[in-house]
Amino acid sequence: MAGRFPVVAGGGTAPISIPKPLDLARAAAGSRFLRQQEPKPVPEPVREGGRRRFGAAAGEVLLLEVVPWVYDRYIANYDFARISFSTIKTNFKTGFQYDSDDFQENQSSHPYHGGLFFNAARDNGYTYWESGAFTLAGSLIWECCMENTAPSINDLVNTTLGGMTRGEVAHRLSAMILDNHASGLGRVVREAAAAVIDPTGSFNRLIRGEMFRDFDNPYDRFPSGVIVAVDLGYRHVAGETAPHENQGMLSLSVLYGDPFEGDITKPFDSFWVGLDANVPGVLLSRIEERGVLKGWELTDRSDSIRHIFGFSQEYEYLNNASQVFGAQLFSMGLLSKISIRPGLVAANDASVLLIPLSGIKTIDFAATTTGRNYDYAPGAGARVAARLYAGAREILGLGYGIVWAHTVNGVSDNNTLQFFRATGRIPLSKSLSAGAGYSWYSRKTTYAGFFEPRRTQSEWRAFVSWAVPYH
Repeated sequence: MAGRFPVVAGGGTAPISIPKPLDLARAAAGSRFLRQQEPKPVPEPVREGGRRRFGAAAGEVLLLEVVPWVYDRYIANYDFARISFSTIKTNFKTGFQYDSDDFQENQSSHPYHGGLFFNAARDNGYTYWESGAFTLAGSLIWECCMENTAPSINDLVNTTLGGMTRGEVAHRLSAMILDNHASGLGRVVREAAAAVIDPTGSFNRLIRGEMFRDFDNPYDRFPSGVIVAVDLGYRHVAGETAPHENQGMLSLSVLYGDPFEGDITKPFDSFWVGLDANVPGVLLSRIEERGVLKGWELTDRSDSIRHIFGFSQEYEYLNNASQVFGAQLFSMGLLSKISIRPGLVAANDASVLLIPLSGIKTIDFAATTTGRNYDYAPGAGARVAARLYAGAREILGLGYGIVWAHTVNGVSDNNTLQFFRATGRIPLSKSLSAGAGYSWYSRKTTYAGFFEPRRTQSEWRAFVSWAVPYH
């Protein structure tokens, strides 16, 4: 192989030596031996940080700044992308403000961009909290330097905290999908699926030569268990602002890890993801992600009733006719598990919520003061939930939450929000169920200049559900 043996280069009439057959055989054997000794990529753990590659992580964060800016400036030709040293200086003088971007841009696109920043570090060996620092740095650079508009407080919060939550979920799920021993079409499908979930991680696998090489998988590639459920059916929205009352719906949920099996040591050892897609109307109307940051077992593992006290980080995005609400959250509370009989388990949750910043739709038109139809408000709240599982299948779920939020930028003064959900499933076979669900949303908003009665909206759905444990 090139570079393995000394090579003498010359010109003119240098003599040529013709090797004997025995020499050729020895050389071939030596070449095979050296190929066998080539170092293979070392699988890095999923939960821990691996070998830190600062240059690669910082370079990818910079790339994630430059590539979107090039698109905005030279392809889309947006005015805000016309930057210079003068605009950067002005941004520092102006300081942070709230922007007027639409709900989807601020509450979904910015957390997604933050997830790319996060995984630039996470997939280069950094831990959860260390990767969060890279996310914050990436958001700060974009806000101060890559636009000619004032730095945005809401973008900084949504990009950083939302990016951490969404990035870690993507990091864990892609690692579970990938299989470094797979080959052929199966390998291609796995790599493509992982690239959709975690594009930054796939970029790293490509440049490190890992994408199509055969080597060991991370020892912690899988948690103690994973449950994937898909609901497919019909959704009806009731409310005066519902432009599409009748919709087809697909709902996906992933339960990753089990805190009661010890998945409470590292951030997001246990997490839950829920997605809703609907037609017609807003295609992706719900994204919810909740990961346990740290937990402590309060009971013995042999007890029939067990409790865990834990801290969690959450991302919430609801954008449909029933409710428009987005937030970065932290929660603290008690997780409980009750073993009723073999194969039948109840899981309860009682938590208090801290909301650094939420976006709440309060009017149906863009306010002249903010340019938005939603307000920004930090707040707090509480939540209780109960679920009944038969094996890997959730057959009953009930949940109620309340949020109190004080507006810091918008037309309202305060908001009190209430959320209720109920879901039931009847088993039809080992994996299939028939189910129905009901959701209710209430918003009581106070304004300085006028009174508005409490607004309520609801929805119900009917579906066929498929659920399977994945180990």
